[in-house]
Amino acid sequence: MEILKQSVIRPPEAIFVCCGGGGMLAGIAAYVKMVRPNVKVIGVEAADAAGMTASLKKGEVVTLPSVGLFADGAAVKTVGKETFRVCSKLVDEMITVDTDQICNAIKLAYNDARVVLEPAGALGVAGVKKNI
Repeated sequence: MEILKQSVIRPPEAIFVCCGGGGMLAGIAAYVKMVRPNVKVIGVEAADAAGMTASLKKGEVVTLPSVGLFADGAAVKTVGKETFRVCSKLVDEMITVDTDQICNAIKLAYNDARVVLEPAGALGVAGVKKNI
């Protein structure tokens, strides 16, 4: 909400949202698409825990055989059924980032703002960095 309220004159082209089970991504996508439907919502997952990416590609909820633990706050084998339904309708794109990209995002956030992000919290920053 804050991002959209603070960018009235020039809305962002896209919002990058970390994804584990999909709840936060689904909620943000629902709000963004209601308020600013032209803003892209891009979900970001760790490459070794990309359950939503796999589910959206297959068109149904899939269970991953295993997930990596580096971004453990977003390491989910099976995304939620309702979050999958919402994301399949409202999320514009999913991207994955590897551990090196997540580490780089943590370093970038620290150097830029003196904020120490946990790996799952750095997924959005890593996604932005990968996309520019």
